[in-house]
Amino acid sequence: MTKEIDPYATYGEVRRTPDIMDWEKARGKEYWGYRRKWEEYPKKMYAGDFPIHLDIETTNACNLRCPMCPRTVQEIEKTGKVGFMDFGLYKALIDQGAENGLCSVKLNYLGEPLIHPDVVEQVSYAKEKGVIEVMFNTNAVTLTEDMSRKLLDAGLDSIFFSVDSPYPEKYNQIRVGADFHRVVANIKRFVELRNELGYKHVQTRASMVVMGNPREELEEYKKFGFGVLGVDLVGYGELIDYTKEEEGYPKYYNPNFVCAQLFQRMFIMWDGLVTLCCVDNKRESIMGNARKEKLKDIWNNEKYEKIRSVHIAGSYYEIPICSKCYVPVSDLKKKG
Repeated sequence: MTKEIDPYATYGEVRRTPDIMDWEKARGKEYWGYRRKWEEYPKKMYAGDFPIHLDIETTNACNLRCPMCPRTVQEIEKTGKVGFMDFGLYKALIDQGAENGLCSVKLNYLGEPLIHPDVVEQVSYAKEKGVIEVMFNTNAVTLTEDMSRKLLDAGLDSIFFSVDSPYPEKYNQIRVGADFHRVVANIKRFVELRNELGYKHVQTRASMVVMGNPREELEEYKKFGFGVLGVDLVGYGELIDYTKEEEGYPKYYNPNFVCAQLFQRMFIMWDGLVTLCCVDNKRESIMGNARKEKLKDIWNNEKYEKIRSVHIAGSYYEIPICSKCYVPVSDLKKKG
């Protein structure tokens, strides 16, 4: 059961009910077996031969310009390095996963997955190849009824809506280029269709970035998520201030921290470059190139093994990209 936490303290989720939820009841043994691996591998510091999960950035393009987003701060559109993963590469990634027991994929990183023209086919192909959980985060701006039906029929398992305020005016200021009422209507209709069409296994979550919000607003957000949107989970995430990157990140320190992601997941950018984790939005720690190398070989290469060994030795902060990470402190807060 997910622990309800203070959103001022760290990232966390709040459940609609303390009991097992409908989508959890509808998930089979394969799903729960995969979740056991997700929990157990980091505890055992065991990476296996292939990642449990792939984060596939199908595009780094987006239809919004949210001020807290690293792609906005970096002005990615001006760099000329905006692109969409071609379906050939995507299929190759999923095929390799299918051959090696891949359990889950998330179809986004810096961009908005719904603006990729192949998004429905991407979901469908992963499900056809036996991926247990296919998911993505979305701003829901282009989540029309037609798109919702297609995604549900394609086999989408989990969808996470980024909605940063329960108040229309504030939301529109944060999600630059979006309209609050349109997005709310899109999300509500998706949830209705899920229920009407019998896709009970599909998990829905609304989440916001906490940016010094009054506690009253955070409480209102829970009511908004469950009562207005009708989602299963409400999430909160700490704001990481990318505008201060030129001054250097604060040094986050947790003496007992070993990153779970090194034993669970791999991040693949739209052009095939494999980066260490979601913190590496500037591509500072490239682990390999999926266009030229097999994912299995990258996962077990010298770079990954060295970083894992440094973490296991309790010296994660010696790795430049890891010293910038906020997860060690979030981990401390969760346990504290």
